[in-house]
Amino acid sequence: MLSATLSRWGGPAGVAAGILWLLVWLHQLQTHGPTQENERRILFGLTWLDSAKFLVVPLLLLLVGIAGLAMRRRRPGLRGRIGFVVTLVGLVGLTVGTALEFWFFPWGSYALGFDAPGPQVGGPIQAISTLVFTAGLIVLSTGLVRAKAMPWWAAPVVVLGGLATFFLTPVSWLPGLAWLLLGFVLWRDRRGTLPTRHASRLSEREEGTG
Repeated sequence: MLSATLSRWGGPAGVAAGILWLLVWLHQLQTHGPTQENERRILFGLTWLDSAKFLVVPLLLLLVGIAGLAMRRRRPGLRGRIGFVVTLVGLVGLTVGTALEFWFFPWGSYALGFDAPGPQVGGPIQAISTLVFTAGLIVLSTGLVRAKAMPWWAAPVVVLGGLATFFLTPVSWLPGLAWLLLGFVLWRDRRGTLPTRHASRLSEREEGTG
């Protein structure tokens, strides 16, 4: 029941995560500016620090998308299970770090800087979690590609999207594109899994060569 639900909602969750991420990027493009120089603008009553607070929403939606992606194989091998767990741990840490990094800034104001306690704690958590998240994505997506449960071209896009979450001041458009593509890949095949017998043989072969 749970695997069927994740397979059904993984695609929509991934697409929604991509759209929301790109909306944050567009807002920050207008408020922070296209370069590393902070232009400190306000749009719709929000600073770019405020729009960054909403990044936790696409990251939480991405949890569903990643789980739906993993459910495309009913019997993953050892490396597949490790990749899934590492990816989830990294994504949860990334979500917590992002919340700590931005949610302590006052709404509609640039009065506080990144020397405040929240960003000082959340920033390192977010950066380290990004590396863990990316490492997990590499292992997870490699196994899915080998099992023909994921198009080969989608794997590097998703991995690069994960790595691009390392720097969130301001955000990159690349994660948004990656989450959109992930959602479309999951949505294209609502079955979300390989036939059990085929997946089992591929998992055993993967463990034997791993």
